[in-house]
Amino acid sequence: MEAIKQLQQKPPAQQPQAAQAANTVLARLIHLSVAALGAESPEEAGSIIVNRIHALIKTDRAILVPSKGKKRIFCISGDLDVCKGEDHPYAQAVHEIRKTFRKEREPRVLTQESLSEDINAPNARKLLEAVGGTNVLWFPLLMAGNQESGFALWLERWNNKPWNQEEIRLLSHGAMFLGHALSDPRTKREDAESKKNKWWKKLLSFPIFILLISMIPMNARISAPIEVVPDHPYYVFAPSDGIMEELEVQPGEHVEEGDLLFRYDTRVLEKQLEEARQGVAVTRAELARLESAGYDDREARAKIPVQKLEVERAEAEVAFIGKQLELSEVKAGADGVIILDEPDTLIGAPLQTGQMVLRIADPKRTKLRVEVPSSDVGVFEEGAPVFARLDADPLES
Repeated sequence: MEAIKQLQQKPPAQQPQAAQAANTVLARLIHLSVAALGAESPEEAGSIIVNRIHALIKTDRAILVPSKGKKRIFCISGDLDVCKGEDHPYAQAVHEIRKTFRKEREPRVLTQESLSEDINAPNARKLLEAVGGTNVLWFPLLMAGNQESGFALWLERWNNKPWNQEEIRLLSHGAMFLGHALSDPRTKREDAESKKNKWWKKLLSFPIFILLISMIPMNARISAPIEVVPDHPYYVFAPSDGIMEELEVQPGEHVEEGDLLFRYDTRVLEKQLEEARQGVAVTRAELARLESAGYDDREARAKIPVQKLEVERAEAEVAFIGKQLELSEVKAGADGVIILDEPDTLIGAPLQTGQMVLRIADPKRTKLRVEVPSSDVGVFEEGAPVFARLDADPLES
């Protein structure tokens, strides 16, 4: 094999590291081939190939293209359905290339420069110009005896990242296995026993590679929903008990520090304040009466200190209720965007002191919350790459 020949030509100091790299690549190739051959249907095999090919060779998008028929895209990495429609520009671009190269048996690297002007492929040219320049590797999948499998791999690299001959030779080693995995299920059932004997004998003739499969950690791809959430938002809590009368903001609205957010219902507080003010007037009038009578009445003079305390208590109650009324208008303490899930349920709802009402997020400080199934949590490692696709643009990550 090419990787082993290169290993023999390397200096002795580099041979252990190069040998490990070659064994790793071969182990990944065998792992992918075994998984595809074990699929119960061509659809399942195709999904395995396009979603796991990145573990063997770096690619930004992988597509399996049938060489015949109306269906232009058999399956695509990420299991996206948005590009599979016959009238979709992306599917039309794939069809233009398929129509031109489906009879060729050798791989072709397609770029903006290499696509001949004689070829009528307007959608394909737009695709090759996108994402900073897309380089496509068109790779027909052949089986034993140079027999056509009816499929070709379409592998994309973005930002003008090139393909080299070493990578194409590596794919050639596994093309026969992948082509057989995609063959008709009736043929697979008829030749099941002979295929087992043929392929497993060959695989088992390399025990060191089978051992490497169980020892070398393999990359895995997990699909999970991702939510964009604010990073360290400003939380707005209820300053006192009461009922919200009016909400002045809506989710997604931009506010600045000092803007009004919501108001409490102040009818009870206003009534209490009026009663407290009347109480102050009553206690002051009583104090004035006692001070006037104190010149001749010893009992009146004795009540004056107690009455002064009553006046102070009544005035303190007025001040306290006034402070409560000031807190009835809650204002923003920072600039940002309002984060609020169910605004309609807050109006008229009772609030308790310290209850979180809403958040103010800085649009420049966001993070992603990945909802990974508990069964897949152990697969993640610190520093592992994560690619997020927004609902508004599922083809970009």
